[in-house]
Amino acid sequence: MSDTFFKSVTPLMVEKSEFSKTGIDYSIFLDSSDLTKAASEMMKKDFYLEDVSAADFAEGYLLTYHFSGYSKSERIALRVVADHDSPEVPTISTVFHGADWHERECFDFFGIRFTDHPNLIPLLLDPDGASAVLCKEEKDRKEIADLIISGDIVFKRDDFSLLDKSESADENVEA
Repeated sequence: MSDTFFKSVTPLMVEKSEFSKTGIDYSIFLDSSDLTKAASEMMKKDFYLEDVSAADFAEGYLLTYHFSGYSKSERIALRVVADHDSPEVPTISTVFHGADWHERECFDFFGIRFTDHPNLIPLLLDPDGASAVLCKEEKDRKEIADLIISGDIVFKRDDFSLLDKSESADENVEA
């Protein structure tokens, strides 16, 4: 696995994860504009979508798409970050129809909009009730680098710094 895993997409970062600690073999960070193309390539490589999840971090909403291989025992996480101010990423339900419900759940609980989703209506919550109920207060958000278990970096674009520990986080650890 490298930056050439995808034919039409250049990842922001690829890391080899320790499966016994994380449950995944590779974690691949993408620009959200490349998500649908990457999902299409996962389909062509004989992977199926397990789930889509979201978490609220200081840098934005981290969406994680877990894929497993049909023909080989490999688990890959595609990850994108959506801004807090305008949380929107393209849908992959046009590629993996099962993503429909997962994306609607992320919409319910975090207010993340999935561009071109065919049926983006509440799945679990009352349409007339509260939405984005799992969003955290700004002061309660943690940095992604503090909670993601990092593996061995296989490829990283020079402009990708999401998992770099901040100076303030390092100072807090020392204090």
